[in-house]
Amino acid sequence: MNPIVNGIRKSYGHKVNFVYVEMDHLGGKERAREERIMGTPTFLFLDRAGERAYLFQGAQSRETLEKYLDILLAQE
Repeated sequence: MNPIVNGIRKSYGHKVNFVYVEMDHLGGKERAREERIMGTPTFLFLDRAGERAYLFQGAQSRETLEKYLDILLAQE
């Protein structure tokens, strides 16, 4: 998934904040519990207010992730 995420980050990094949370660390485990995340990879998209907009669990295509980023960006 890293090549896909890195490619999206290059394209959208000036519009979107990307945060990588390490699930093996205490802060990551706490965040996973808060968001009810059960596995990796998980993609959590938040809107401008910091509210959950979309959650994808498992491998996703670049096209899928970009589609939902575009939807969120269009709402601004």
